[in-house]
Amino acid sequence: MSEYKTLFGKAVKALASDPTDAGAEGQIWYNTTTDSFRTVLSVGSWSSGGSLGTARYQISSSHIGVETAALIAGGRNNPPGGAQVLNNSEQYDGSSWSAETNLPSVRGVFQSGVGTATAGLVWWGRLSNPIPGAPTTNTSLHYDGSSWTAGGNLPSAGESAGCGGTQTAAFSAGGENVPGSPTRVITSEYNGSTWTAGGDLNTGRAKGIGFGTQTAGVMAVGQTAAPATILNDTEEYNGTAWTSVNNMVTPQQQIGGNNSPQTDGFIYGGGPDGPNVQSFKYNGTTWSTAPNLVTARYSQGGAGNSGSSALAYGGSGAPASTATEEFTTSIYSPIAATWTSGGNLPAPVSANQGAGTQTAALSISGQPTAPGTAATTATNEYDGSAWTAGGSLAAGAASYGGASATKGSQTASLFWGGYNPTPPPAGFRTTVSSYDGSSWTAQSPFPGFSTTGYASGAGTENAALGMGGYLVTNTYESDASYNWTAGGALPQARYATAAGGPQTAAISAGGFGGSPVVIQNNADTYDGSSWTAISVTPISYAQKNGCFGTDSSDFVVAGGESNRADTIAWDGISWSTTTSLSTGRQGGSGAGASGSIGLLSGGQNPSFTNVTEEFTGEIPALNYKTLTSS
Repeated sequence: MSEYKTLFGKAVKALASDPTDAGAEGQIWYNTTTDSFRTVLSVGSWSSGGSLGTARYQISSSHIGVETAALIAGGRNNPPGGAQVLNNSEQYDGSSWSAETNLPSVRGVFQSGVGTATAGLVWWGRLSNPIPGAPTTNTSLHYDGSSWTAGGNLPSAGESAGCGGTQTAAFSAGGENVPGSPTRVITSEYNGSTWTAGGDLNTGRAKGIGFGTQTAGVMAVGQTAAPATILNDTEEYNGTAWTSVNNMVTPQQQIGGNNSPQTDGFIYGGGPDGPNVQSFKYNGTTWSTAPNLVTARYSQGGAGNSGSSALAYGGSGAPASTATEEFTTSIYSPIAATWTSGGNLPAPVSANQGAGTQTAALSISGQPTAPGTAATTATNEYDGSAWTAGGSLAAGAASYGGASATKGSQTASLFWGGYNPTPPPAGFRTTVSSYDGSSWTAQSPFPGFSTTGYASGAGTENAALGMGGYLVTNTYESDASYNWTAGGALPQARYATAAGGPQTAAISAGGFGGSPVVIQNNADTYDGSSWTAISVTPISYAQKNGCFGTDSSDFVVAGGESNRADTIAWDGISWSTTTSLSTGRQGGSGAGASGSIGLLSGGQNPSFTNVTEEFTGEIPALNYKTLTSS
């Protein structure tokens, strides 16, 4: 018998603790502390991706491209006034969908599709609206990345066939003419110009899933004709004949999937009778369950060419969905993000401002008892476990709601503007003060928001950034001498936003805006001269949310209007939801030098609170497995 070292090039080492570097993947070692053999394996997970421009469903018979270059053409949606077949196309680049050349005519209701985003093929489906009574077609179309051209006609018209292969070597199996008509056993093969007959399926079906190649294909699940029977069987194709093999885990129909090899299949969503989160993998012999989708879906599209990465998009029906999910695999099995209790503030406060880090934070001003009461001059300092009193603001410099602060350090921060609702005197403030770790010093007045208030702040003491305000788009920048100059205007007037980052890489998200004024989910980044719109947040936020982070690629927002407990994170490409606060609130202050370590203090829900919670972001950790004899 060959030794492990001979087979894999490395000996089985005896280690007192598990290795922590990526080189441990696939290796085996003996952990002397736990008295066990261990290894590191890859693990997969689904996460949110960019949304489709047009919601659509009944596209599970189509899987064109891979997760970083996918194509969807046609389909069906449910706008007001009734369902419609579509002719628009979109392409995914790994983060967002963009419009592509429209199909020559509408084509939907389980048209089939294979190939790539620059060499795609679609066939069958329906070519007219309204959908009831619309005939199916026998035509096919080619896509070269910019235009659609006619391909060869199939022997008969239909919809809902399973498929696999490429633009020049595809197969189409099963299907039906219209729902309720006899399901078919036919297989057709395509060589890039002509369709010819292949071997018949053993079981006729429609709304199943196909994948693989023309000479090593798979056809699984689906349904028979009325009365419909939902199937769980699987058949494999060798280019000539279909052979029945092991059944799928559960009966399914209208399930999406990758166009993967016969030995590495991956299908997801669908279900026997409605939206489902389940995923399944096929290794060429048996089916097994895989990580669940984030959102249950049905009749959705898929893309990918292996079981290690995938794309799921659209689906459902009433209403149709724009949601996209991405599946990735990694040797890391992250430790989930957490909020944990920290030391309480000396007294309840809301509409306070935050600065510094999780272990050296500031909570500045705010209202101490209830809306409409005088703002406090208090500053409190946090050492990672407890708050203590710091230097007080000068009389009249305290602020409510719209006060702004840099996300500077505990010993170098700036605080300006805002509103004090009670005399002496009441009104918006232009005061600017700098903090050195013990006391506040008045600086030149800030002219930007003397009549608007409710601005947001970012930057550092020597390079601050003020943005927005009550129904204005103003941006102002300060220098090391606390001189303020106008910067680039926000794309939309907003106030009470979550903001952070340095002056040359800042971010502003959520807030109030529009006409009439409503809570927003807009988000923008600033490069030191102009603002650029980015993906909207998954949840609308306002009321001076707690927020922290280093720049426009590492930012967390927590809490907000209606005393939310939600937390969302921006990684420079997309927003994602993460673990929720233990105590939902609005009006609290955030502090943190990164998007993975921060805190939130104060706020109201609806009573004012002194609660502090500390955030630890998701921590990468190797996916260790203990080997057993079973």
